[in-house]
Amino acid sequence: MTERSMLEFRVRALYLARDVNDLDTMMAQLDPDFSFRIVGSGRLGTMALAVNTPETVRDSFTTLVKNWDLSEMEMVGCYADGDTVIVHRAGFVRFIPSQTRERTEIIDKFTFRDDRIVDLTEFVDTLFVAETVGLLNEPAVA
Repeated sequence: MTERSMLEFRVRALYLARDVNDLDTMMAQLDPDFSFRIVGSGRLGTMALAVNTPETVRDSFTTLVKNWDLSEMEMVGCYADGDTVIVHRAGFVRFIPSQTRERTEIIDKFTFRDDRIVDLTEFVDTLFVAETVGLLNEPAVA
């Protein structure tokens, strides 16, 4: 496998594991020094805090899997440059506690070391997230 295909394989394996809530397979794609964060202000609370130990990553992923169903998201594009892979995903996301389901887009920036994911920075529609989890008083006008 070429380096690029190995990196894309790791990304796809992580997404497939995420779709079926397989935390062990998700964690197996990650370097022990892995860090994760969703880009957003402190108003998103713990969702926007970086996590960087195996325990905090597993806890964060457990919470995300419990609350957010991303199984209807599809990769629209995948771009690789050296040890960095950028993935554009689009589709429906479901917030499980309220069964809210909306179409959205996500950009994921993966950084690799020795063919393992060492960092994931996720760019999401933070307004959608804030409205969905009840951080805002008024939903946006459609």
